[in-house]
This record gives sequence, C-alpha cells and structure tokens, in this order.
Amino acid sequence: MVMKATPDRGRNRERGGKVLFVCTKPYQYLMARLIKEGQRLGRCDIVIIDHFHEAADFSVKVRESRVWEQVFYIEDDRVDQYKLGLGPVRKFFFYQHWRKLLPPVLADIADYDEAFVAHDFVAVEYAIIRNFASAGKRASLYEEGFGNYINNSTHTKWHMKLLKKIAPMLGLPGGYFGSVRWIEAIWLQRPGLILADRRNPLRRKARHLPLAFSAFLELPEIAKECYALYPELAEIDALVAGQEVISVILTDPFLDEMPDRPGYVREMLGKVAQATGDDRSPVFLKQHPGEKLAVDADEGRFAILPKQLPSELLYLIIVKHKIRKLNLFSFGSTAILNLYDLCRTDNSMDIFIFDSLMLKPDVKVISDRFCELAERHHIQFRLV
Repeated sequence: MVMKATPDRGRNRERGGKVLFVCTKPYQYLMARLIKEGQRLGRCDIVIIDHFHEAADFSVKVRESRVWEQVFYIEDDRVDQYKLGLGPVRKFFFYQHWRKLLPPVLADIADYDEAFVAHDFVAVEYAIIRNFASAGKRASLYEEGFGNYINNSTHTKWHMKLLKKIAPMLGLPGGYFGSVRWIEAIWLQRPGLILADRRNPLRRKARHLPLAFSAFLELPEIAKECYALYPELAEIDALVAGQEVISVILTDPFLDEMPDRPGYVREMLGKVAQATGDDRSPVFLKQHPGEKLAVDADEGRFAILPKQLPSELLYLIIVKHKIRKLNLFSFGSTAILNLYDLCRTDNSMDIFIFDSLMLKPDVKVISDRFCELAERHHIQFRLV
C-alpha cells in the first residue's frame, strides 16, 4: 500500500487566534513566510533565534517588513551549546525541565492557536512545543533542510544508537526531526521521500507545503520583499551582470575547525577548476550561516556571498540575468535539492559533491546520507 501526503485539516483555529512561527536559519524564514502566504494566515508572530550570522540585524529587517504582527529576537545559543555537551541521563533531565527553557515573552500563549517550529531538538523550540501541547494547542514542524529526510543520528556505538531510537518514547528528540509525540504534522516540499521510506517513523505526519517553492519565489511581492531583506542581492546582480556561467561553493560549519582553513579553501578551488575546466567564469563562495569564522577572498580568485543569504535566492539572480549554467559544489546541502527543483531544465545545472577532501567522520556520515537522498530524488551529481 502506497501512502500519500494529504492536506492537514487538523483542528479548526479559534476565531481571531494568532499563529506563532520560530526560525533559526535564513532558509527557515523563507519556509515560514511561504506557509504564511500559502495558507493565507493573517495574524502571525515570528521568533528569530540567534543561531546564524547577524541574526539580530536580520530580525530588525524582518520587523521593518511589517509582514508579521510581532517579531521576537531570542538569544539561546549558549543554552544549546551547553546541551550538546551533556550525556544521555543529564540530557533527559535537561529536556524534562523544559519550562526553565521557555522565553518569558512566550510564557503566556493565550492569544495563539498554533505554533510552527523548525526543530524539536533546539532547546527553545522544544520548550515551545511542550508549552503549546500542554495547553491543548497544535504544534507542527516545517522543513528546515535535507535533515528532515534522513536519520540525523551519527552515533556509532550500539547502545547510543538504541538510546537515540527509543528517545521519542521517553519524550526526547530522536534521530528524525519531529519524532517527539507532541508534533502533529511536518510540512515539507518533498513528503514523498518520507512516505517511500518504510524505515522512517514520520510517514503519518508528512504533509505537502501549501505552495510550491518556485511559485512562492516568483510572486512579485515576495521577490521585492527578499531584495529588501537582503540588499546584498543587488550587489550580486552587479557581479554576475553579463555572465552566462557561474560556479558556487557551499561550505559547512565544520570548516571552522579545520587547522589550515586557507589551505582547505584552496583545495576546494582546485577541485572547482579541475571539475569545470573553466578558469574564466566567476566563482562564488557561500559560507554556511552557522559558520563563526570568515573566509577571506583569495586575491580575486573568488567572491564571497553573504552568510545570511539563503542560497535558494540565487534563483532570483539566475532568472533575472538569464544565467545559462550553474555549477554547484557542496558537501551535501539543502540548497542542492532546492536549486535543482528550481532550475530543473536541460543542462542548466551541474552538481558536484566534495568527497576526496578530508572530512570529519560525522560530517562524512551525513554527506553519504545526503548522496543517498539525492539518488532517491533522481538528482545526478559527480563526486570530486
């Protein structure tokens, strides 16, 4: 029997009740905005958590957009870093005391009917989920990236694998995002990838997003809004003007831990030149928003794209300037799935996955799982 993602009728919202969104990354903001637009939601608030570069400045721009009734900016990165260092037993009690993790501004949720969060393992988001559920209100998850489609546990010891598997039964986040029982639905671009995986415990929660990502970005008011939120787009316009081919390297947070970061970047550039055979078209390096350290442009060999810019917004640039070919290099990224779907025309996009560079074991595990996911999504790519 083949399962299908169905529209989520769920509970009826109370008349006049508000909807709360929570995001920790720029791409998640686009997903939250898409749901608001696609469901034609009126009164909505959004929480922006400080898990990405210049999150505070971004929250100011979001507030100035006047799209949301209220915009809250919350700092909790230290709390989440503390949680990551805990063992299984201490982590259990950490999550059980979720009320201590709840931001005071969200202690009273009487005005809200529903919450949309991007994760169930981030401390503040977990507390919000539990708070809504304890009040009999709906909590849903929305797509945060390709992590929604894979098992994110990187444990290698059998007892840790077992603990991660049974964690949702204990009220703790598991290897699959949204596995805690208080999440009622998970809104995704590609729910079919979950429905087709019999090992995935989230199959009955998967829902289609209310609007296709391409249709959302092609709305004139959304494109205008994106250019206001990300004025850097106008700078990129100037850099690509007159170009037919561009190459983009997507980096990863583990780059912060590399002892010779400049040397590693040069290795990536060498792979780009070798794979494309093109030393004339511009090369752009797009850092992950979770990276803490900056990468300096190397004597004009490449240009730096802003960390906080969602890579998916390159689609606006590609369409506007009629870019004929995009060469995309990555260790495995949500942007590959999204740009592939957005730019799906013959020979308009080549995808390369870094495989021969030195990778930490946990990064290698996730990269390999991404490659498996890409194959299931019928995406052609080359290992370099």
